[in-house]
Amino acid sequence: MAMKVWKGHLNFGMVSIPVYLNTGARDEHTELCNLHSCGSRIKRPDFCPKCNKQIGRDEISKAYEKGDDCYVVLDKAELDAIAPASEKVMDIDGFVPRADVDEIYFAESYYLLPEPAGQNSYALLAKALTETDRVAIAQLTKNSREHVVLIRAAGHRLMLHMLYYAHEVNRVPEWDYLEAAALPNAQVKLAVDLVKQMAEEFDPERFENGYDMRLNQLIASKLDKAVKAPVAVTSTAKVLPDLTAALQASLARPGRKITVESKKAPKRRAA
Repeated sequence: MAMKVWKGHLNFGMVSIPVYLNTGARDEHTELCNLHSCGSRIKRPDFCPKCNKQIGRDEISKAYEKGDDCYVVLDKAELDAIAPASEKVMDIDGFVPRADVDEIYFAESYYLLPEPAGQNSYALLAKALTETDRVAIAQLTKNSREHVVLIRAAGHRLMLHMLYYAHEVNRVPEWDYLEAAALPNAQVKLAVDLVKQMAEEFDPERFENGYDMRLNQLIASKLDKAVKAPVAVTSTAKVLPDLTAALQASLARPGRKITVESKKAPKRRAA
């Protein structure tokens, strides 16, 4: 299901177009969780190994790891001071030929849609991109992160693709030194004929995630054997570094009467 992820204005010269982004695609597969041998689901709380306790969000700071277990601590005021000026404006820097942007730079795809008040200027930009066979390069701030984006016409609509920065794209030395091989004309003709013979329209619905289908079938075949996870035992006691200290602290607490209950282990259903 598509969802609105950004709302603001797209600036096209002196024209400001009210727009919003909807997710264009998502990775969809069956998720599996981790269970302990006791049958309880494993969780990942925020835990400090030095203090040997679970901590709250208000005790956590942002930091950069310099190396050798050394960190540069950054407080919220410092991070706010360098945050992007606006998350509501997307400025177009220029228009480049579509063929100039290699697909390796594409990171995420979104539908770029107009608010009612901006439909005419939106349609004008889409038409101009189609007529010139160019795409717009713009800058967008989303979730306090700055992104370079590409905007292209898709008929009378617009699509937006977030791009990787140049330093994020891997440079493989072998790629730069790979030269075109000298091929016999006869082989080239045969290869071209084969491509033409196998030519077809792209139909994404032809392709299915075979592993996910088999995984879902496996899960469905075992649904009647699902086991109930045991009820987790919760405690408000402070976690101490070792058992001896925990026992001593428990005995030292005034007015506490320690009782021991015997409980039968819950029966597990046969697999």
